[in-house]
Amino acid sequence: MARQTPNNTGEILLDAGTNELEVLVFRLGAGHFGVNVAKVREVIRPGRTVHAPGQHRSVIGMFSIRGSVIPVVDLALHLGVEKRWGTGEGAPEGRVIITEFNGIRSGFMVDTVDQIHRMSWQRVRPTPSVHFGGRDANAETLASTTGVIEMGDALILMVDFESVADAILVEKRLHVESVPNEYGVDRGSKRVILAEDSPFMRGLITKVFRNSGYTKLEVYPDGEAAWEAVKATIDAGEKATRIDAVISDIEMPRMDGLHLTSRVKSHATTKGVPVVLFSSLVSEDNRKKGEQVGADVQIPKPELAEMVRLVDRIVSGRATNTRSVVREAA
Repeated sequence: MARQTPNNTGEILLDAGTNELEVLVFRLGAGHFGVNVAKVREVIRPGRTVHAPGQHRSVIGMFSIRGSVIPVVDLALHLGVEKRWGTGEGAPEGRVIITEFNGIRSGFMVDTVDQIHRMSWQRVRPTPSVHFGGRDANAETLASTTGVIEMGDALILMVDFESVADAILVEKRLHVESVPNEYGVDRGSKRVILAEDSPFMRGLITKVFRNSGYTKLEVYPDGEAAWEAVKATIDAGEKATRIDAVISDIEMPRMDGLHLTSRVKSHATTKGVPVVLFSSLVSEDNRKKGEQVGADVQIPKPELAEMVRLVDRIVSGRATNTRSVVREAA
């Protein structure tokens, strides 16, 4: 039987700008891992899968659910963690976490699913060296995580599902070298601040912006670091270089993108700075949250080329009503 998660109700679970999230904790081998509930559609028992020719080594097979055929990924295998499901008598049956982000639905096989915890993003810290059962987590595991939560005696690693999905599905929209300058913008003179916690996504965004001429792009690993840069500009007054735009992910350790947006828009000096929320979680509910905190534009994360063109329109003054750009870019 499927286990429905709270976000299936269509309600906005968390108030906008409160810097909170809900984490679904699950287990792989001796390790505890987590995923933002906003990405989870449901948790189900494993069913029959069909092998697809040429499928990635981490894919167990294809699975049919509610009229859709989706890949089911052996997450333990992909992360290099010793799995426990299906390995002998007494082993857990396993569970499949059905996720949806970037417009793609996928299944991830895990050992067990624990429970949902509500907490502040301040509790999510950058990923350090982590030990599972007395041994160091391997490079594959750490490269596919965005943060860690200390919960009692356990460390919960937040999985970077975007990087996992890209490694398996090879999203072509995420691999853009550069974008032509259609509007003749002096990109090299524009100061753009980027906040993105995923090393995978941060690298892709940085590459396409700098290759496209935005050489003054400033890159920060979370909302708090980005806010410190904005606050330094505010404190410097007229001596500071103006900020032309802020681009932010929504899910980030320490301070999320909604809280960052709220802070930028709440200060008299920066309230006019355009803020672009760029996330795999752009949905109707999350769009409402973004509007509540004053985000000018919200676009889905895969659209890298569109994001560069969107920033071009904003910094060149061609987007006089940025909320109309949301509809163009969606």
